[in-house]
Amino acid sequence: MIRNKARFLRTSAILMALAIGNSCDTPGSAPTPRLVVVISVDQMRADYLDRFDAQFTGGLRWLIDNGLRFTKAHHDHATTSTGPGHTTLGTGVFPSHHGIVGNDYYDRRLRRSTYSMADSTSAILNYPEAPGRSPANLLHDGLGDWLKAQSPESKVYSVAIKDRAAIPLAGKGPDGAYWFHLPTGDFITSEYYRSEYPAWVTEFNQSDRSERFCGTHWTKLFPDSAYALSREDDFPYERDSMGRVFPHLLTGTDGLPDARYFGRIPETPFGDQLTLEFAGEMMRNEGLGLDEHVDLLFIGLSAADYIGHRYGPYSQEVQDYYLRLDRMLADFFTEVEEITGADRYVVALSADHGVMVIPEELSRRGVDAARVEWRPIPRRLNEVAAALVEDGTLASAPRVRDVTGFVFDFGDWPPSPEQMKSLAELLTAELRLRPEFSAAYTFEQVITGSGSGPIFDKLVRSVHPDRGADILYAPREYYYLTNSQGGTSHGSPYEYDTHVPLVFVGAGFSAELRDEPVRTVDLAPTLAAMLNLTLPADLDGRDLRTP
Repeated sequence: MIRNKARFLRTSAILMALAIGNSCDTPGSAPTPRLVVVISVDQMRADYLDRFDAQFTGGLRWLIDNGLRFTKAHHDHATTSTGPGHTTLGTGVFPSHHGIVGNDYYDRRLRRSTYSMADSTSAILNYPEAPGRSPANLLHDGLGDWLKAQSPESKVYSVAIKDRAAIPLAGKGPDGAYWFHLPTGDFITSEYYRSEYPAWVTEFNQSDRSERFCGTHWTKLFPDSAYALSREDDFPYERDSMGRVFPHLLTGTDGLPDARYFGRIPETPFGDQLTLEFAGEMMRNEGLGLDEHVDLLFIGLSAADYIGHRYGPYSQEVQDYYLRLDRMLADFFTEVEEITGADRYVVALSADHGVMVIPEELSRRGVDAARVEWRPIPRRLNEVAAALVEDGTLASAPRVRDVTGFVFDFGDWPPSPEQMKSLAELLTAELRLRPEFSAAYTFEQVITGSGSGPIFDKLVRSVHPDRGADILYAPREYYYLTNSQGGTSHGSPYEYDTHVPLVFVGAGFSAELRDEPVRTVDLAPTLAAMLNLTLPADLDGRDLRTP
């Protein structure tokens, strides 16, 4: 635990200034860090650093004050979801190249939908009934792989609540990747990484760390007056299983720490508290940052996404989460500093995507926004497809379903390419007539680059030749297509979903605020160049240290 946050911040700032002042301007001449920590806060909008700036006093304060911070960093692909976002951060290439084009995607060769991290050959240790997980579907190596290739003695680890954060961040060949098992509260991994758990992981899971929150309340960290930056606490369009207003009781059935309870932990800041505690144990027990062989630690803070979905970005819950994260990161950075020394570690902060404000809240602010029921949309497309059977155009109608875009499922009867093309064009034209969509393109248009429009290029970067739906679309800006009556989401190509923080702190990075447009594919190349690694020739990103 942190002993003196003020001392931590003051000392770190002084040592960082000395390290920067004593280094040459030549890239790579600063002291090589012993540990690089990459933190991705799931669903963190870039504007949170500005909105809550005056209230940060801990780890986020340190990052803001001492970091090379880019204020216009964006994901430059259209499908702004967790799997594509984290993989882009870790690999330095777009989904069109790394292949993780959605949390779930349509595999065009196998003609079936696939979960991005699925691997039936990699069973979960101790939980053989759980679906297997690995980076088997990842088509491009990442920062951790580049480091291991050049420095085999270096260690690469990752941890997150979500497997689709921990796995793609770490790349193809890390020393370990762990994620949270919702039914039990354990941190788990698969046979892809190892044959048994290290003793320290077993000890962590057998402790009461994940059970200790049962029966407790998530309360506000500060008095009510501190939350004037957010809207009223009781907002009818929030969605939550623990009540809309503070305090939120975290418990299970009959007050016991059961699967219901463990599944709710990620809906509170306690989820990311556990993740950071696990990361701290990982550093100490795996010996990260102890020698001259630089190590790499990826941390995905997934609870931010669960909270943001339920309460929205202007909720008091989201504000309270970031005020707590500020304190949690101060504690964690103190642990890092005690292991490596103040001038021997680097931290990079970003996010896999942002989020849209709850549409009903936008509406009362005068924005053209709406919550649109999703069910009638695929129903209408299925009706149009069925009509083609009636007029003899098709011998059999497909089931039109959404798998990060609309897919035509013909079962065992695939139509001819000509029929598929005609069907795709007809249903795409149908979508373009609907007011809740701003764009729709056939897979052929996207993969051949034969479309146009302000969103088209982002869609091109979101589809792989072997992976992608038959129709790709973008909802109308500020329109939330959902069957849920509350909450909000992300996944669009608009600024509220693409604009994320990008901050680098540590030896080799000076404190500077830069406002030129940059992209999230730049994170991995920047860190690799700082470590003097040989960069792959096919990267979409670049080293940001040079303007």
